[in-house]
Formats: sequence, C-alpha cells, structure tokens
Amino acid sequence: MAHSPERATDVSAVSGESLMASFGPDWDSEDAYWQSAYPERPYARADRSYEYYRAAYRHGAEGAIRWRDREWSDTEHRLRADWLAGEHGTLPWEEVRDAIRDAWDRIRGRSDDDRTHIR
Repeated sequence: MAHSPERATDVSAVSGESLMASFGPDWDSEDAYWQSAYPERPYARADRSYEYYRAAYRHGAEGAIRWRDREWSDTEHRLRADWLAGEHGTLPWEEVRDAIRDAWDRIRGRSDDDRTHIR
C-alpha cells in the first residue's frame, strides 16, 4: 500500500500549553513580562486593564511557537481565524491584532521593546 502525504486534517491538535512547554518560554514568565510591559505599548488604552490583552498575548506567543518556521505574513490569517473561532478570546480581531503581533515579535526576538528578548 502506498503511503499518502500527510494532510492537515490528519495532524492532531496540540494544546498551547504543550507547545509552550516543548518549544518556548513558559507562559508564567511571559505573563509576568506582559503585565509590566503592556501599559507602555502604543495600542494599550488607559481604560483597559492587562486582563483585556492577556489572551491576545498568549495567542501571539503560542502562534509564534506553533508556526516557528513561518513569517507573520504567512500565518496572520490563521491566527485571525483561530481568534475569531473563539479559541482564545472573544474580543474583535481589530482590537487585539497589535497585541498578538507584539507577543509574536517578542517570541521571535523582533520586538522593538528595549527590555530583554526571548531568542
């Protein structure tokens, strides 16, 4: 019997926690970083607490690990679709996109934040 190429539907889902544990920083460290960093980010609004952005940061960090061999431009549509499906949050994509990208860039070592980067 010939072996057929693996299809996307044949790939089992991996949880974000498993990804973070296997391939990247622990979420507790990232969570602590973002709690202190978010007020200084250009998209942060004074009327929104850290809790408003928490799921977005996690979504971006997990996405950067999950698709570590791809660029943002290749995966933004997937991150958006997952977000809109309610897997990580219920806020409008337009309100959290920049926070998701910020976390993505931090994991990739491309953040414009002068603090330490994860590489």
